[in-house]
Amino acid sequence: MRLAALVAVTLAAACHRTPKPVSVAPLPSSAYAHYLAGKYALYSEDPAQAVVELTAAAKAAPEQPMITVELARALAKAKRLPEARDVLGPARKRWPDHAGVWLASADVLAEIPAQRRDAAAAYRRAIELEPTDERGYLGLARVHLANKDVNGAERTLRRLVTKLPESVDGHYRLAQRLAANGKREDAVVELRAVLERDPDHLDARIDLARTLRRMGKLDEAVSQTRSAFDRAGQPMDLAEELYWVLVEADDRMGAIDLLALLDDDRSDAEALATVAVYNRNLGRFAEARVVAQHIKPHDPDASIIAVAEVDAAEGKVETALAALLEIQETSPKFLHARGVAVGILLKQKRANLALELVAPLRAKYPTDLEIQFAGALTLAKLGQAAKARAAAKAFKGDATVVAFLRARISETLGDLSGALALLEPALRTSPDHVGALNLAGYLLAKQNTRLGDAERYLSHARDLQPGDPSILDSWGWLLVQQGRTREAVRALDRAARFAPLEPEIQLHLAAAWAADGAPKRAADILERAVAQDPSLCLGYDKDMKRGTVFAMLLVGACSKGPSEDQCKKLLSHIVDLEFKKAGAAASSDAMKAEIAKQKTAVTEAKSKEFLDQCVNKMSKVRVECALKANELDGDNGVGKCDEAK
Repeated sequence: MRLAALVAVTLAAACHRTPKPVSVAPLPSSAYAHYLAGKYALYSEDPAQAVVELTAAAKAAPEQPMITVELARALAKAKRLPEARDVLGPARKRWPDHAGVWLASADVLAEIPAQRRDAAAAYRRAIELEPTDERGYLGLARVHLANKDVNGAERTLRRLVTKLPESVDGHYRLAQRLAANGKREDAVVELRAVLERDPDHLDARIDLARTLRRMGKLDEAVSQTRSAFDRAGQPMDLAEELYWVLVEADDRMGAIDLLALLDDDRSDAEALATVAVYNRNLGRFAEARVVAQHIKPHDPDASIIAVAEVDAAEGKVETALAALLEIQETSPKFLHARGVAVGILLKQKRANLALELVAPLRAKYPTDLEIQFAGALTLAKLGQAAKARAAAKAFKGDATVVAFLRARISETLGDLSGALALLEPALRTSPDHVGALNLAGYLLAKQNTRLGDAERYLSHARDLQPGDPSILDSWGWLLVQQGRTREAVRALDRAARFAPLEPEIQLHLAAAWAADGAPKRAADILERAVAQDPSLCLGYDKDMKRGTVFAMLLVGACSKGPSEDQCKKLLSHIVDLEFKKAGAAASSDAMKAEIAKQKTAVTEAKSKEFLDQCVNKMSKVRVECALKANELDGDNGVGKCDEAK
């Protein structure tokens, strides 16, 4: 019995022997000098010189396995993979029990797709020889992923963290795999394990925040994002992420406090411009104007643009345009300023003036995508479909961006199917383009078709850019189409509060309230939206089913009669515009008095008849539109408001 036991022990020892230690003699001085020079060249990003030095070191000390390993790594870094492989083949035979040789071999073989199986075997041998070196496990997991074996990668990483619980990279890579496989709860456990061992691991903290947000745990998501923001030194990219997470969490005050924090001396012009935009979008015009002034010492023209955008948002359109057009062609901001001016004109329904401005720029700057897009969009707004399509076809740049911009032109022309035909192939190659995801999802929801695909696109867009009101708006409209009206109201209400200047969001919110059985609330919101943008009445109801509660409410909002006071103001305004058109100008106090007397006489003569017609037969929207007009005719004239009847 004792003999049998001894035999068993001997056999076990033979099958599971401890690798024989590799003897490493001291380096001779001639080899040591070349070895140090080679390592220095590698650190200096000069792999070619590293190869020269390490080759010399290997010749001087051929019995040293680690010199061979470093030479192979230098060859690999120099993109000489076949030579690296050829160096390591004999090394594995000479030092079969050296874990470093097997690990280096695996790293080189993994870079050659046809030899990934050999790479996996080499990593396994390295793990067998040195089971406490995390690099073997991490490399094997990478090979599994390269071979699309996600389960194999997960198993390998679990082995790693079981064997080496202190492996930060092991826990982090496992968390990434778990999250990709939809195992969010398990991913959170691993991410917390990373942060327990390395609290300053920013990637893990950001991933934890994003995973918690996806799980609906917004309070902790905000906390983790804020911690990452502070630990990283408050960089602007994390500031923007924190802002959108705060919006997603419906924390308006938190978002405002963050914007106040970012408006300081450490922020550059680009960061301050972003802060100004966020303040303006929140309807905080005074604050946006202050931030815009803070840009001036960094970039005076960027400051002018930021101030002009605030002016336009406050209705001071002519002031904004004048400032933008003062920026000289020598300025780096010239084309951007012209693009902003075109956008303002288009928003004001002054497409003819926009075309006058952008046409010569398109000819002079054929490769500037912003200007080319502005020109194509202007043509589309004017209904010049063939010219707009031709202009869009000439766009040059990143393929996904170009497809997205061309889709926007197609959408403006009413060709929704054509827009989707451009977007969806682009999303197959660039699945994370937020703008394309949002537009594709919205267009499908707008047509009430393929709502499953719409939800997939918009869910991913929300995942990439949480809290963005434009995405929330699309999401809310999708929910309306799916009959999830109470959820739609919540999403659209949040979008409206964080983007109060967007009347179309208000329109969708009203539709959601109407669908949810609250017509009075819908009517109040519609009235505000139409007052903000009377053009909503110009055919927007074509997208709505006629006869629905919402369609009737929209008609009501657009046809509500004006007050007598509004009509009196309109009469006075039209008389002023008539005198202006006639060229009446006062050069002295006597002239001013005479013109005022004539205006009063004209107003009194027309008053009774005009007020009767205005109060009883004009729509409130038409009157409000005319009050904003600054001329009788033209793109911004009173006559244009006839379209809003």
